[in-house]
Amino acid sequence: MTDGAAGDDGHGLIAGRYRLDARIGSGAMGVVWRAHDLRLDRGVAVKQLLLPPALDATEADTARQRAFREGRIAARLQHPNAISVFNVAEHDDQPVLVMEYLPSRSLAALLDDRGTLPAEETARVGAQVAAALTAAHAAGVVHRDVKPGNILLGEDGTAKITDFGISRAAGDVTLTSTGLFAGTPAFLAPETARGADPDAAADVFSLGATLYAAVEGGPPYEDPGNEIALLHAVASGHVLPPRNAGALTTSLRAMLRVEPGTRPRMAEVEVLLRRV
Repeated sequence: MTDGAAGDDGHGLIAGRYRLDARIGSGAMGVVWRAHDLRLDRGVAVKQLLLPPALDATEADTARQRAFREGRIAARLQHPNAISVFNVAEHDDQPVLVMEYLPSRSLAALLDDRGTLPAEETARVGAQVAAALTAAHAAGVVHRDVKPGNILLGEDGTAKITDFGISRAAGDVTLTSTGLFAGTPAFLAPETARGADPDAAADVFSLGATLYAAVEGGPPYEDPGNEIALLHAVASGHVLPPRNAGALTTSLRAMLRVEPGTRPRMAEVEVLLRRV
């Protein structure tokens, strides 16, 4: 079977070459496995994207094609602080991404354990992510879904951002055809919540919201108790001022400006965070 072909070879292999070893994560958008690439004899991560069951055949096909397209775009980016995409395949009619495997835990999991992080530690993580996003923006790639769950922290302290473009592929930050919102809006930029297509400035805001959550213990919006009300609060741009950010306060305020054109560019964000 050729590289990236649909289905398996009858022995449980994805695309005829990837053996699934252990399930290491799951969420609304898919399931992640630690796997082994038999052709290149190396460990990889395999993400099976789960398309919303409410989609009809035409919508599902459109979503699959979008997943392949976004996966190919993500594969263009090679940066030490971004999880590399090696391959895009299909299995059981669902898109599959084959990515670099990093023994790690997500920033979301770390915050679940510790509650908050010191400003300097948060800035160190943020600067690494900003470096990867700077390279992505220079290559014309927008992440679209920067949040604690998409930042992986390696055992050596390296931070890497994952899931480039996957939010668009899976419809995670758009209103679905059924009118239901998929995914949490807590880290969206106001203009994205209002329906604008996310751009580089939206990534800046989302990274700011992520770092805000790391030092403050939650996203920069009051929690109204349901996602529709939260989406309205996000669209209104009612950001809560940081109270525990210390040396990060100035950077966060700049990144979380409501108007996209007034936010610093991602390269400037990296400089600000490295100073902290």
